Amino acid sequence: MILSAHVEHSLSYSSSCLKRAIPLMVKYKMPITPLNYALWYCYVSGRNKALNGELDNIIRTFSTCDQERAKYLFNKYLSQDDLSLFYQLSNDFNGVVSNVQQGINDTLVHSIQFNQTLQECREQLNDVNLSDGDSFDNVLDCVERLSGESAALQDRAQDFQNQLAQAYAEISELKQELTLSKNKAEKDTLTGLYNRGKFDEDISRFCQAAHLAGLAVLVMVDIDHFKQFNDTFGHQKGDQVLRAVASKLLKHVSSVGQVYRFGGEEFCFTAHFASVSDMTNFTQQLRIAISKLQVKKPKSTNVLSKITASFGIAIKSKNSQPEQLIAKADQALYLAKEHGRNRLEIVEE
Repeated sequence: MILSAHVEHSLSYSSSCLKRAIPLMVKYKMPITPLNYALWYCYVSGRNKALNGELDNIIRTFSTCDQERAKYLFNKYLSQDDLSLFYQLSNDFNGVVSNVQQGINDTLVHSIQFNQTLQECREQLNDVNLSDGDSFDNVLDCVERLSGESAALQDRAQDFQNQLAQAYAEISELKQELTLSKNKAEKDTLTGLYNRGKFDEDISRFCQAAHLAGLAVLVMVDIDHFKQFNDTFGHQKGDQVLRAVASKLLKHVSSVGQVYRFGGEEFCFTAHFASVSDMTNFTQQLRIAISKLQVKKPKSTNVLSKITASFGIAIKSKNSQPEQLIAKADQALYLAKEHGRNRLEIVEE
């Protein structure tokens, strides 16, 4: 089934599809290209069940849809005409801008015409001879022309002001919606921290960043014996622990770096420190802060369990690659667990 892209869509409809399509592309780590947008535009419109079903299966299996599979789906279900959906949205917004630009031009034209009328009336009034019986008619003619031209200019200015207000409202609303959608797609719903997808994007930039003075590090954090705690006290208590640890991490790390929920009971953060001593002191203070967290019975002072976490630190080198840095942090975390948990270990690349 080939979907036609020749149907005219309003700016509001295109914007609605964009608001739903872009967060899905962000969530499944697919670049926002015309081809991918055409796929997800058709997906959110729900007009091709076969396409939706096959794309769902790919996402379910691979957690993303790579370029090769996206091209396969496009060739199977869509056509080149469907790419116009992506370009149409761009044209819609270009149209808003063009309309505003045209409004400016029209207002300038009216302004020039008004100035020309002013000049003509000035010359006409300079030639007025009060002894001439027709002079009063000439003056009245000037006044009438000026009144008409000024009213037209005022009306045009008001129209243009209304046009600007409408365009501003449309673009501002879409920008706000897209920002909210993007933030929602990047955040872990339970803890409010950035999620694994956001980490995968950011770690590449972190590794590519210029090697400044001091240390750049990736720190893996794992809650000790979390599965045992979950099995003993239930998932609701487990969720409370995850939120409590996430809050403690965010409070401490926000001044030096960025924290993420890596998956399950595992968190991570990237940060910069002046020295190994500063890095060690900071991480030890964070470890101690987490170890002070306690889980109590509701409306009781009885402590059900204490919370601790293990830390694995990888120090970034000049040529670090994301996979290498993550592997080193995992290695350090493994050592921290092997050496008794509730401690930190450091591996330098």
